Amino acid sequence: MTVQTVHFSRGIPPLEAIPSAAIAEHTSAVLAAEPDRVFQYAPIGRHTGDQELREQLGKFHSVDPDRVFVTNGSLQALDLLAAHLLRDSIAPEVLVEAPTYDRAVQIFERHGARVSGVPLRHDGLDLDVLRERLRTKVPAFVYVIPDFQNPSGVTTSEDKRRELVRLSAEYGFTVLEDIPYRELRFSGTAPTPLGELAESTDGARVLTIGSLSKVLSPGLRVGYVIGPPGTPQALAALAESVYLSPAPLLQTVAARALANGLVRDNVEHVRRLLRPRHDAAVEAVRQTLGDVQLCVPDGGYYISVHLPIRTDEESFLTSARDDGLALTRGSAFYPADSAPPSGTAFLRLPFQALDPEEFAEGVRRLAAAARRAA
Repeated sequence: MTVQTVHFSRGIPPLEAIPSAAIAEHTSAVLAAEPDRVFQYAPIGRHTGDQELREQLGKFHSVDPDRVFVTNGSLQALDLLAAHLLRDSIAPEVLVEAPTYDRAVQIFERHGARVSGVPLRHDGLDLDVLRERLRTKVPAFVYVIPDFQNPSGVTTSEDKRRELVRLSAEYGFTVLEDIPYRELRFSGTAPTPLGELAESTDGARVLTIGSLSKVLSPGLRVGYVIGPPGTPQALAALAESVYLSPAPLLQTVAARALANGLVRDNVEHVRRLLRPRHDAAVEAVRQTLGDVQLCVPDGGYYISVHLPIRTDEESFLTSARDDGLALTRGSAFYPADSAPPSGTAFLRLPFQALDPEEFAEGVRRLAAAARRAA
């Protein structure tokens, strides 16, 4: 008998979180109104994105639209920012949370950086470790995902945000804050964005990376950077040499979705959809796995655990796979100089696309694999 696989692997939006019919209606309206423009190249010459889209993103984040640069997804924003910030550096170092988003590490390394991890605690970066590192060497930048972090689910506390921005001003490094999940808060009060804190801190440097993938549609491929004056133009010059111009149709559709309130409405819909899944997932882990180091977020897509095991990670993953579990290798979320605590396997458990029964079944299989690995 074939066992149906439970996928604790990818953090993609469930189909019911994407307002496909409404997006299709906006697309039809755009095609009827201006097909010639959206099927032509976008303007050449440091083009920072569709003007209406930048204006709408400026309203969404309460910033001047001239500070917004639109990209083809947030990974492209990370790639262009890495090229921009690292190109004049000799043997540059980048500090990241450990664990962190694995694809970000790959991008920074591709641009020549030595990526080093700072331990991530329940409330954000271990700032004692960061201060010690800063006394030895100032990095090109520090990359953080401060809200419902991928992969851990951790949200950086207000106090740590303020101190990180203060350290940026004191030591002269840039902070990259990546915020794809910020709007997906189910409970509690949101801490102040790092970019907002930087505006009132002389000398602080924060660049914000955003995306519409989790609040509207990943298929539209709309990411963006919010930076100080001049940064959008510098990124546009780099982008033009890579892909010439963005996709006008997709950016125009995204602009309409923001202007007509679809994004705001969908954010509320996704919060209502995911909160019961979040609550059920947390309860399933607590009941089935017992006393494990569990991160309980107030939003986003992920909970995470450090699961005690006596075997090596590869053997554990093989055992889990035999039980019909698709897991992402936890050690892959750590840069080369970091690792999960000894005797544990770090596990990212996405809950956003699983109904409570399927998630609970996956946790039961996880517990069985852990018992065999003990």
